[in-house]
Amino acid sequence: MTISVVIPVYNVKPYLERCVKSVLSQTYRYLEIIIVDDGSTDGSGELCDQIAIKDERIVVIHQENQGLSGARNTGILHSTGEYIMFLDSDDAWLLDDGLEQLMQANHSLLDLIVFKNIDFWNNDRIFHNEDYDIAHLKQFTDARNIFSYLVRTQALRISACFILVRRQILIDKDLYFAKSIISEDLNWSLHLWQHIQTVLLVNLEFYGYYHRNDSITNTTANTLYAYQSYDQIFSYWDEQCKRGCKNSEVIRIFMSDMWVSRGYSFYKLQASEKSAASAIMKRHANLLKYAKTRKSKCAAKLVSLFGVGGAVAVLSLYWRLRMIVIGY
Repeated sequence: MTISVVIPVYNVKPYLERCVKSVLSQTYRYLEIIIVDDGSTDGSGELCDQIAIKDERIVVIHQENQGLSGARNTGILHSTGEYIMFLDSDDAWLLDDGLEQLMQANHSLLDLIVFKNIDFWNNDRIFHNEDYDIAHLKQFTDARNIFSYLVRTQALRISACFILVRRQILIDKDLYFAKSIISEDLNWSLHLWQHIQTVLLVNLEFYGYYHRNDSITNTTANTLYAYQSYDQIFSYWDEQCKRGCKNSEVIRIFMSDMWVSRGYSFYKLQASEKSAASAIMKRHANLLKYAKTRKSKCAAKLVSLFGVGGAVAVLSLYWRLRMIVIGY
């Protein structure tokens, strides 16, 4: 079976060769590598063309800048493989036989395979995520139960890069990335889980996620625009849950956790942005009615004691001190 690997590229010239090399080194050879140059201005586009000469499986598409979502969508539209994977161009796969291991585990044409990542930080600190409880997961027979497990144990990773997914599901269900919001992976992942029937979790540390201070994620994730994006996401999924969408109870639990995460990031906002962001937090504080995890229950207690504004201040202070202590 062919795997389509979609690599969006925008001004990442220093990291691009490392990324593509990690794909070309895979022992699993049935690959279609789609590199989408999203209007790069640093020479990344020219480097893409040079790299493509090395392997006939590489296809390079140049387009005007449409953002990460637009580049991924272009990759989906041009893909032809049975499965599809996303790899950000400043990241890299860590195991040469990673794809082979995943495909060996794929005995029955599963809809989704979820693997693990390792986080690399600018100062070379490495963070290993906890293993999935595979023995516990064996009792579950469908994707709903696994989704619930991941949310309730705070193990749901929303990045589109940490999965192998059947391409036909994306095509049939029109699962493309929204261009108008930050945290497009969150929104896309929740939509995807609406349609997944069979899923396997594998404790394979395959994806190397390299955090950079100047990356798109770090420069936009803690701005008012990010809070406005979450405003849209919270409102949309609240409406979907009211309509009885699949996994609605668990989605509400997950959204309560996302509300807390926005509280953690509040200290990173510019002073001029905090008033508008605070209004968004207050508008969606009712999400804490669905608190089931430890952090969301604590946040709900803080709101009952100090109000939304006070709770956000405490959450923000806690997270700021935590970052100082662990050195991030």
